Amino acid sequence: MYSFSRCYFLARIVAGLLLSAAFVSAAVVRETVFFDVPAGIAVSPNPAPSAQLAAVVGYPPDADRMTLNALLYHPDPGVHGPGPHPAVIVLHGSGGMWSGDTIANGPTSHFEKWGQLLAGRGFLCVIPDGFNPRGISGGYSNRRPHHDSTIDDAVCSPNYERPKDVVAALTYLQGRADFDGRHVGLVGFSHGAQTGLNAILDVSVDRGDYDVDYINAMAQTVKLPVPDPVRITAGLPFPSVCVFYYPGCGHFSYHGSPNSVAAGRYMPDRRAQVLMFHGTSDSLMGVTDVNATPKTGSLSPIKFTLASGAQAAVLGVPNPFVHHHIFHLAGHSFDETTIEPPQNWNTVAESANEKANRLSQAETLKWLEFRLRDHTLAGEPDVNTPGAYIIAWTGRDQLRYRVQNGVNLSDWPQENAPVIGSGTALSAPMVIPPENRVFYRLVIDPVPPPVSEPTNADFFLDYGDFSY
Repeated sequence: MYSFSRCYFLARIVAGLLLSAAFVSAAVVRETVFFDVPAGIAVSPNPAPSAQLAAVVGYPPDADRMTLNALLYHPDPGVHGPGPHPAVIVLHGSGGMWSGDTIANGPTSHFEKWGQLLAGRGFLCVIPDGFNPRGISGGYSNRRPHHDSTIDDAVCSPNYERPKDVVAALTYLQGRADFDGRHVGLVGFSHGAQTGLNAILDVSVDRGDYDVDYINAMAQTVKLPVPDPVRITAGLPFPSVCVFYYPGCGHFSYHGSPNSVAAGRYMPDRRAQVLMFHGTSDSLMGVTDVNATPKTGSLSPIKFTLASGAQAAVLGVPNPFVHHHIFHLAGHSFDETTIEPPQNWNTVAESANEKANRLSQAETLKWLEFRLRDHTLAGEPDVNTPGAYIIAWTGRDQLRYRVQNGVNLSDWPQENAPVIGSGTALSAPMVIPPENRVFYRLVIDPVPPPVSEPTNADFFLDYGDFSY
């Protein structure tokens, strides 16, 4: 939707070259950690943890505290140094995060994959368990605001209860010496994506009293007052990039009618840049006929981003939703499929879900690299060209770089050809102008998504393919 770039400067020359940051095989360390939901936002009384969580060695059995358990994945210090490292908080979906719903079994392959992948790239990765601390040992599918306690989602609502886990995780990370507090991201899946959307509500959106569509004992849909969203408190690091996989976006009318695209309904915090992914075969997308032209249906996720755009227009700021990728024929949980070897890409051997998984993972990693990295310039004289210098930096995967120079900080007359990073050291020759004074600037933006590639024709859909 929008074009973004970041700039890093080098005045004159700093001696030395950057080391390569190629993504070599690394020994990622996984550990279990515990941290509390801050007392000021915890419910009272606290729900009792599940029996299996209470039995985990080291878990504090304190009824006066809401203690979360989480998996923390550490980057290999031999590859990425001792830190501090940028961090990514990952929020699981309604199926939970444990294999067979059993903590002792370890995480599902899906979350182990993300923990290993992110830590392997140099990010701290923390995955909090949103269910067992609230007494939920199994999955949480098909919950909604309901009078029947076996159906009701109140104890772990993604609207107002589970977003507290994001605040707790940020508080925990802030206390770690190996955490780079300037760089934190948020990735959520389904129920976790809906949780994340609520955790980053912009302060400009305040509808006063919040309610949801509640099913009462007479099977009637009525409005039930519920708590307001939980905001990330001042003083905590704020996620600068958020990636949400297939959230429902209706929120049981928590932010007003899902059919509304008016200002005041919802907008992510303006400090964040947000990506969102859906497939047309996902029931939460609400497409009536995936083969129709144009496609109709409830289309709540589209209306959600449009409402955000309306609010952003009122405020005079860019819509924090920078991309909403909709993949034709992909279904819910497409990210849990395999990724085919390259020789099978764009063939009958690659399903729509597998293709969506491959493309969305690439976009996710690209934007995490873009928003959660510092890019330091270094340089030294070019021994082969008098009056020239070699400017060097680490080229992160799928980011596009342009080195510019000038004699002041307002005009940049010289620019090298754009180069695309792939995890290794990059460099560019630059000639010192006759004034013998020079400033260097590195302009960075993500490589555009491959929407226009012939092999992706009709797979990336845009809003013009829908009627809403």
